[in-house]
Amino acid sequence: MSMRDDIRKELLPKLKSDFQWKTDRGEWLRGGKCPDCGEKQVYTNAESPWVLKCNRQERCGYEETVRDRYPDLFDTWSNRFKQTRENPTAAADAYLMDARKLNLMGMRGAYSQEWFQDHKRNIGSATVRFPLPGGSWWERLIDQPGRFEKKANFAYGKPYKGQAWQRPDVTIEDMARADSIWFAEGIFNAWALEQAGQRAASTMSCNNYPEEFLKQVATACAATETPFKRPKLIFAYDAGGAGTKACREHVGLAIKAGWDAGAAQPMGDDDFGKARDWNDLLGLDRLTDAHRKDYLWYGDVLLAPSAQDKAYLLWDRHRWNSFNFTYNSRTYWCSIDAATVQEKIEDYRQAKTRKLEDIDREEEQAIRLAASREALMIEEIANCAFRVLYRQRDDATDETKFFLNITFPGKRPPIKGDFTAPQLRKASNFEDRLFAFGGVWTGSAFQLTRILQHQTPDLPDVRPLGFTGYCRDAQAYVFGDIAVANGRVYKPNDNEFFQIGKQALKLGTSERLLDIDYDADQLDTSWLADLWTAYGAKGVVCLTFYFASLFAEQIRGEMKSFPFLEMHGLPGTGKTTLIEFLWKLMGRENYEGFDPAKATPAAMARNLGKVGNLPVVLIEGDRREEASHARKFEWEELKTAYNGRTVRSRGVKNGGMETFEPPFRGAIVIEQNEPVNASRAVLERIMSLGFDMSNFTPDSKVSAERLEQWPVEKISGFIVHAARRESDVMARFRQAFAQYEQELLDMPAIRTNRLAKTHGQLLAFLDAMRAIVPLDDNQQAETAKFIVQMAADRQLAVNSEDPIVTLFWTRFDYLEENEAPSALAGHINHHRRWEDGMIAVRLNEMEARCAEKRLELPSHAELIRALKTSKQRRFVEQSAIINSRNEGTGSVRCWIFHDASRSTAKHA
Repeated sequence: MSMRDDIRKELLPKLKSDFQWKTDRGEWLRGGKCPDCGEKQVYTNAESPWVLKCNRQERCGYEETVRDRYPDLFDTWSNRFKQTRENPTAAADAYLMDARKLNLMGMRGAYSQEWFQDHKRNIGSATVRFPLPGGSWWERLIDQPGRFEKKANFAYGKPYKGQAWQRPDVTIEDMARADSIWFAEGIFNAWALEQAGQRAASTMSCNNYPEEFLKQVATACAATETPFKRPKLIFAYDAGGAGTKACREHVGLAIKAGWDAGAAQPMGDDDFGKARDWNDLLGLDRLTDAHRKDYLWYGDVLLAPSAQDKAYLLWDRHRWNSFNFTYNSRTYWCSIDAATVQEKIEDYRQAKTRKLEDIDREEEQAIRLAASREALMIEEIANCAFRVLYRQRDDATDETKFFLNITFPGKRPPIKGDFTAPQLRKASNFEDRLFAFGGVWTGSAFQLTRILQHQTPDLPDVRPLGFTGYCRDAQAYVFGDIAVANGRVYKPNDNEFFQIGKQALKLGTSERLLDIDYDADQLDTSWLADLWTAYGAKGVVCLTFYFASLFAEQIRGEMKSFPFLEMHGLPGTGKTTLIEFLWKLMGRENYEGFDPAKATPAAMARNLGKVGNLPVVLIEGDRREEASHARKFEWEELKTAYNGRTVRSRGVKNGGMETFEPPFRGAIVIEQNEPVNASRAVLERIMSLGFDMSNFTPDSKVSAERLEQWPVEKISGFIVHAARRESDVMARFRQAFAQYEQELLDMPAIRTNRLAKTHGQLLAFLDAMRAIVPLDDNQQAETAKFIVQMAADRQLAVNSEDPIVTLFWTRFDYLEENEAPSALAGHINHHRRWEDGMIAVRLNEMEARCAEKRLELPSHAELIRALKTSKQRRFVEQSAIINSRNEGTGSVRCWIFHDASRSTAKHA
């Protein structure tokens, strides 16, 4: 079946980019790079590239449908294929042919194209609807069905119990004449089996035993002069707990009703790999007669009445000397001894009292099989069944974990647990760890090794992220229970990790910072009016920075830096209300930030490292009280965070000299009462925003209170909508940044490149944010004007001296002016190169001399903090030991500064 040209035209460039074919002409595309083994061995049909396969099937086995690899091409049909009067089923036809690879011949009129509307969420989708016996119908949503709670619907209040769907061109008499009828759950699966040449029907649900349908078939079988032999019923429900349980139950009901019945499964419960349904297998060309024989054997294994019977089926097919298997969620070991088999054969012969030459070959084979069946020895080695799901490897900490799914007999739910390598490799350790989950292991070390050899060769390698948010090298956002990559939203798979292309990712911590309620079709921004009324341009600046923080890593990757935002002002000016509201947009409720002055170095490092492309809010870090920890937090430590480099490192506990130095991936927000007082280098990295009560009005108070009341579940989807627009946002940012940076540099009030860069980035993101936030032109213009003023004000702050520093040097100059220049001792400046503008001051001595003369001086703690920011007399070093110029003083510990004007004046 060929692929539609419009789909194929979109698909071929993607295939060329991903696989880089050696040969891309003619009937086949060949020599593509295999995603699994890396060899140039992938091929597919050029006209109908439904399936991608690797030639190295024995060693690699890569096989994938284009529908699985490029789901975006097979996700929205009604927009691509418009419904018309001439073709009312245009989208339905395309979906069935291109997404399901089903042949429509004989099926026209068997379905219709309808519309499903979710009135609660005001979203809808085209559907493919099939009428069902008894007056009911079933429909499948075809436009981004992942948006809805259910992908399919039945007609409300119209039962289909006991019925089965069949193709309209297949009669009950056709069913009665068939050798066998396969019952699948879904209509698409039954259609796929019919297309492969196997008579089939759909029960619509594994909970629906087709009793009424079978009565019609039985009547048709008996209605002729020569009654038909009844067809064999094969229950071929989906793999999984519900499907396999229903298979066993329905086979039993059918046999009780006088039918010859069996089961078919696409894989056994001891096998590994992706569970596929019959429609999937049709797309992979794996519904041939030979394949269906294998599926019937899997069905026989499923229906085995005892562990002994299942063991025999496995042995008869594979002829292993020993093997493990599971039955009824218990683990067994089976072995067979050749000597025992021979003894059993001799026993059979003696019982028949016949010589070897009198037994024909067929009878001898039957005796041998019967002897082998009796010689199979099975033992229970675990009271549960377990399967290794994936390997989790953290290269940063050199830790590896294996995650197992553990199932138990009865109604106890399965458990997923983690095991370390030593806990799997050593039987005694495995026994202890399994017991912690309620399982008992009684097998040997050899048996455990054999089981693991079978389960671990092709395990997925899952990368645990030690932080929430954006991972630059994976180019994906992982927010906890939702991930975003290349504009697409991902949910965790059954094994609780995200499969994003060939990357397997998950959060490596149990801490979930964000709780996001995402609706793909709704983004509520009605809060913008209240934000503007309550905070005006300042509120939009903070919103812009939070929005920009979602792309901090991308900006650092291109521009090597990302700025900080400071929000300062007296208590009661609304900073906390605004911060907590912005956090709700990120999916984090009842959170403001953390106080670095109260954090240990380890806690500080963890808070800075636990997020990527999310804000890290430092609150009240300027308080004067003495810290209770080993050392205080210094703003200078954040300089490296500006460039995304590590802020603090720690040693790795592996006996070596390695250190763990994670990069800073987030964005810094500083919220406190007083502005940050730090060195020029730190101040240039900070965009400062002052809050006061000058613009407070009754309306702004009401609006701020409404912002406080916004429920997080209504607005937390903002972060996902923003992340999905990554490509568009970055394109808008790049287009606007160069212009804004140059405009700022052209202003006389701004003389620092770094200030132009940081505020230019903020202006560019203000433009880019309009992709999802409906700012009007006036709001955008006022906010842009405010940001420009922020840059000008910051230039003045960078150039000005701290009042504490100014007072200190005023007192220093007074003391120095009252010294005798020719004196050999008593100088407040201890530096021997004083004539070159070097200054060395002992703070304790300075404080003592000021006290003697009753001169006011800031506290010692204030001086230590502020003197590092000295600009006119540049701070050089703290607590340096020098040889004093004062005779008889010797070595002293001083603060070192340099005043270039003194040196210039001296030599003039």
